[in-house]
Amino acid sequence: MRKQSVNLWAVLVCVVIGQIIPALWYSIFSEQWMALNGFTMEQIKSAASPAPYLASIVSTSFMAYTMAWVFTKVPVKSLIMGFLIGLLFGIVFVLFETIVKDMFSMRALALSLINGGVSVIVYALTGAILGVWRKYE
Repeated sequence: MRKQSVNLWAVLVCVVIGQIIPALWYSIFSEQWMALNGFTMEQIKSAASPAPYLASIVSTSFMAYTMAWVFTKVPVKSLIMGFLIGLLFGIVFVLFETIVKDMFSMRALALSLINGGVSVIVYALTGAILGVWRKYE
């Protein structure tokens, strides 16, 4: 019986997708997101630190690798199963947590849905990619 292992190429692709999807998402919702946060365009333009981008890459790398590792233990062996488990992880572990924390911070539900919704999409796509692109030893 072949043993499934983490496919680092699939993880790398998921990390790249995990940077592209939020860039597109926040470009679509940029005006609403800025208004809900109370930001001005001048504030956004003056925030030139690379730290959030580096944190995003590191965070997405850990998320994708961890999901790939979990998929070897379950094991997940299809695009649909990977998508559904990724969707479940995104909703339960990110979206719900974001909504609860934002409720305590008295932030609008729309902001929670913007910030958490993109994670749900990234998790679901990551799950689909890792579910279909497996590696065996």
